[in-house]
Amino acid sequence: MQIKLAFFSLLLFLPLSLGVSFQPLDQNPGLVDNGTFGPPVEIVHLFEEEPPIGITVGQSGRAFVNFNRGDLATNPLTVAEIVNATAEVPFPSLEFNTPPDGLVNTTSGRTFGSSDSQHFINVQAVVFDPKGRLWAMDTGRPVLEGGDNPPAAPGGPKLMGFDLNNSSSNSTAPFKTITFTEDVLPALGYLNDVRFDLSPNLTASGEGIAYIADSGAHGIIVVDLGTGESWRHLDQLRSVNPVTNFLASFFGSPTYQASILRPALHWETVAGGGIDGFAISADGRFLYFTPIASRDLYRVETAPLRVNPADDMFATIRAAQNVQYLGQMGGAADGFETDDTGLIYISQPEHNSINTFNPKTGLVELFVRDPRMAWPDTLSVADDGFLYFTANQLWLSPVYQNGTDKRVKPFALIRVPIPGKPVRLM
Repeated sequence: MQIKLAFFSLLLFLPLSLGVSFQPLDQNPGLVDNGTFGPPVEIVHLFEEEPPIGITVGQSGRAFVNFNRGDLATNPLTVAEIVNATAEVPFPSLEFNTPPDGLVNTTSGRTFGSSDSQHFINVQAVVFDPKGRLWAMDTGRPVLEGGDNPPAAPGGPKLMGFDLNNSSSNSTAPFKTITFTEDVLPALGYLNDVRFDLSPNLTASGEGIAYIADSGAHGIIVVDLGTGESWRHLDQLRSVNPVTNFLASFFGSPTYQASILRPALHWETVAGGGIDGFAISADGRFLYFTPIASRDLYRVETAPLRVNPADDMFATIRAAQNVQYLGQMGGAADGFETDDTGLIYISQPEHNSINTFNPKTGLVELFVRDPRMAWPDTLSVADDGFLYFTANQLWLSPVYQNGTDKRVKPFALIRVPIPGKPVRLM
């Protein structure tokens, strides 16, 4: 009894907790994310009007850029050369950027992209090859109101090469134009990115190979640059297809495709959602790639891709068997690029960053991060020791924002120092 009385007496002197009243503190916690990591980021060009997609910087320092477009009145240029901190000029001319009959045609009540093979329609990539020649890859599919692309018409999708080094030639006219048959590039195919290997032993012509990512019909197109002949590989395989119900986040916001023509959908519907990030290894042995609606990294050996299935009925099987899954990248990727140290640079729009994949270790590692890297898109390794890339705020464009353009001008060309130089296979 005495013990119980002593216990209750003790309780009378204990403080009664009524909960804590929290107040804001001036002191920060120990870890604060300032949004940056890695080498210094430099803004080197501002795009005052249209958001850039592709960028390529040549040995001489000349830099070219391309823009998506769907209306000649508001978007007269799809390929331009950068001439100063805020200006671009048409390449090779304004006339070449202006199809006389417009960007689309209508047949039997249906709208298709222009079949014009002599002018630019909607260029998705500009890339220098190892010889310093500039190539422009035209999807032939302009952007319609609401963000959709009409099917392509044969002749419109094309790969056009310009020899900027040959003073005896007219560099404003292409030295080569390669178009595609519908069995190689279906009407809903979308030429996305291209890489070159000009090693003379790859083809009978000795002029090399172009590898193209088709993000719309989901596959890889291989082109003999000597003959212009082309063929497909990895067609509709899981590795080149979008991940079902893929949902990306940007600046912390989950983002669907949500145009005025479609309700909120997952990313497998965006520009096909297929193979997008695309780079060739420093030794030319592999292509590294990922679908844009994916966080998975793959590579495939190039040797079996160079076998035309028309010449070997088992070529497609051998190519498919050579695809390797390399694991996840930590986020969805858009642009890929390689330097001569062997590093694969991987843009990471979900994290405002660029990662690297090191084939020697198998590791994906953070390379650079900065809030100004608002959707790093195309990457270009230059001879000056920098990696250049466009930042275009793509997730804020109408195709993701119910038809409303929420992008904030100007857009940026950014560079960051890297340890390597360009890969030139020839």
